[in-house]
Amino acid sequence: MRDSLVPLLEESFTGIYLRHAKRTLGEVETVRVALIDGEPVGLAMLKALSKEAGYVYYIAVRPGFRGKGIGRRLLIDALDLFTSSGATEVYASVGEHNVESNALFLGQGFRKTDFGQVSKRYGTLKALSMYRSMLVVPGEVLLVKDSPTLPGPGSSSPSD
Repeated sequence: MRDSLVPLLEESFTGIYLRHAKRTLGEVETVRVALIDGEPVGLAMLKALSKEAGYVYYIAVRPGFRGKGIGRRLLIDALDLFTSSGATEVYASVGEHNVESNALFLGQGFRKTDFGQVSKRYGTLKALSMYRSMLVVPGEVLLVKDSPTLPGPGSSSPSD
């Protein structure tokens, strides 16, 4: 099933991000897919970093379906999934200049954070382990949403 999602990644990413997204697709524990008429039009790759923290590796939406709220719904679904498993915060890293991704996450209540803040919360060793799992690279900003039980701005039910 996951192999059938590779074309979606190829339409959404280039370069090192495409290579990493393909590798992550095969390794990540959870992949949630948005379907329209049975065809995958978006996906979210997710991982639990610990009992209390989740991580959104990627959200990808096919170019022809962007701007229709699919990415937002995938993100809300991810927050709901992490919340139901007991997470109290969710992280994501996005390219500093990726306007669309930053708007998506910030619009759902994420805020910028950094290694120092993660280290204060979890301790240096656990923060290092978390950062290694997140693979935050130069040019990306780390975002966090606390208490994902609280709906993000503009959230809606899946039937919208």
